[in-house]
Amino acid sequence: MTSFLKYSALCIGLLLMAMTGCKETIFGEKAPNIDAQFPIVPPTDTRSIEFIQAVPVWTGFNYPEDVMVGYDNLVYVADTYNDRVVQLDINGTVLGSISIPRPVAIAQDRKLDLLIAGRRDTTVGGQTIQLACIYRVNLYAVNHYISDAVAQPVVVHPNYILGRTLRVSDSTQYFTGIATLSDNTYYVTRTGPSNGDITAPGGPDNNIILFGSNDKMITPLTSYLAATGTGKASANHLTGITTYAVPPQRANVDTRRGFITCLKGENSFKVQGMRYSSGREDIPYLPDPNLDFSDTTVGRSFLYDSDPTDGIIQSGFVDPEDVTYTADRGYILVVDAGTDSLYQFTSNGVEGILPPTYSNERKNIIVSFGGHGNGVKQFNHPMGVAYYQPDKIVLVADAGNNRIVRFALSTDIK
Repeated sequence: MTSFLKYSALCIGLLLMAMTGCKETIFGEKAPNIDAQFPIVPPTDTRSIEFIQAVPVWTGFNYPEDVMVGYDNLVYVADTYNDRVVQLDINGTVLGSISIPRPVAIAQDRKLDLLIAGRRDTTVGGQTIQLACIYRVNLYAVNHYISDAVAQPVVVHPNYILGRTLRVSDSTQYFTGIATLSDNTYYVTRTGPSNGDITAPGGPDNNIILFGSNDKMITPLTSYLAATGTGKASANHLTGITTYAVPPQRANVDTRRGFITCLKGENSFKVQGMRYSSGREDIPYLPDPNLDFSDTTVGRSFLYDSDPTDGIIQSGFVDPEDVTYTADRGYILVVDAGTDSLYQFTSNGVEGILPPTYSNERKNIIVSFGGHGNGVKQFNHPMGVAYYQPDKIVLVADAGNNRIVRFALSTDIK
């Protein structure tokens, strides 16, 4: 009897070890060693509240154009010039990868399927061209091992547009961003040179397309976005998009259908939001007035007006490439390849974070940072930004430096 109990205890111990190992390897549940990855931060006053860079930097990529933290709490990197998407845990351990031609944007729906914007070779008139393509990766079917998964091309331009035939010039259209909604429908940002005819099938190239969870086009947002607009409600060379339905997986996920986009066409508002109102079936998408906030008693700089003292209402972005929203704090995070910087705003567009209660400061403390280079808190053409909520870590795809860098606010480091 004693031998049997010892044998049973040994079996249970081995089983628990195996289960723990699987969790840490596949679902990334092992917490990062914050003490090892972030330097010790002494008590600070408001002047030294800032983002702190974690170590080590994640390398081994070739011009990564996007980074995404999924509903599964794993990290996915669009390793663009290596033609693959890499899956990592939050500690930076590579779990696997999948081949995708020129991936530039990644999203995950609440079924834990990946949606990846890349390219697909097609022959037309005896000529091989590359078309914009959305790939779907079913991770559940392979127990979340991305290396065992198959990337299915589910949206290939222009096959989803009724009445459109393929032509060589279709190789000049690109999908640049993907963002999912709470019901697993999703938006895709599209760019291209043909923007003069708004009545064309599928609308002008500069557009946002709404797709259903079955990957069928629901509608282009042609009627609500100006393809070459210089003001709000513009789709002028869109580079990225986020919705408010963002990880982590939760029962009370945000059901708003609005979104925030970034664009690098000629425009005074290069990061802008659109809200959706189901009560306005005539014009359900309108510029979000919440982001118009510019009260100089609480802020020094704003999403739509970087310098309220110059008498000109325009953002200070040059070439914003990606934007994300943090569900826990309502922050809007933007990376700008033109200024090599990471910017942080509140949910109503005030740059910075609320001052701590112990300070006499009344205006938001600006924590945005950057500068060209490969050193600490420097970037070279940053292209993607993501957020890991459990540990409040911001991840940036620093494309020109071939790396992923991580940051946390000094107030969040213990």
